[in-house]
Amino acid sequence: MAQRLVHYLLGEMLSQQAEIKDKSRFLLGSVMPDAYTDVRDRDKTHFKRRLTSGKMYFDFDSFKAQFHSEMLRDELYIGYYMHLVEDAFYRTFIHGNGCKMPNGSDEVARLHNDYHILNAYIVKKYNMTNILNTPVNIGCEPIQKIADFTLNGFVDDMSNDFTEQISGNTCFVTEGMLDKFIAAYSDRCITELQSVLRGGTYLTAEQLAYSR
Repeated sequence: MAQRLVHYLLGEMLSQQAEIKDKSRFLLGSVMPDAYTDVRDRDKTHFKRRLTSGKMYFDFDSFKAQFHSEMLRDELYIGYYMHLVEDAFYRTFIHGNGCKMPNGSDEVARLHNDYHILNAYIVKKYNMTNILNTPVNIGCEPIQKIADFTLNGFVDDMSNDFTEQISGNTCFVTEGMLDKFIAAYSDRCITELQSVLRGGTYLTAEQLAYSR
């Protein structure tokens, strides 16, 4: 899955090219699937499903069916939906380009270190600023049915992404890969968002299924 700063970046780009009335709510939704309290809920917050063929996919269709009415009135839910779409695109990109995937806890730790190294590049290259502030209170909103979210701690922690200056070489994700992904899929994300805002869609979740 894409790192949270990439989701924030795409949220910024989408909010500039679509009619988003509450940018803060939209951006919060754009990173919210990664704000799970228990790592065992990661697949649940990302609506990951398995097909009979064994392929996996991010079931954003199921999210939309469950929260259709909320998406019509609250851009938090649209941002959350787009996060799932972006992760589906990211998996398509990674596997389509034959990129190496981490295997085991040690390699996953190196991937997360890649994210820390790349934060400074993303912030500088795309001139990013953080507009999300704590405290965040979503009370008993329907989205809490998905899993337990730790939003205040997550948003506070994410604020460090904008000031990190970690040196070193990455193992799995490079600056060039990030730029290529943004260039290849940002327009498709915009097309999907504009379709959703009009009450439709041009994507289906299963068409973006991937093999592990």
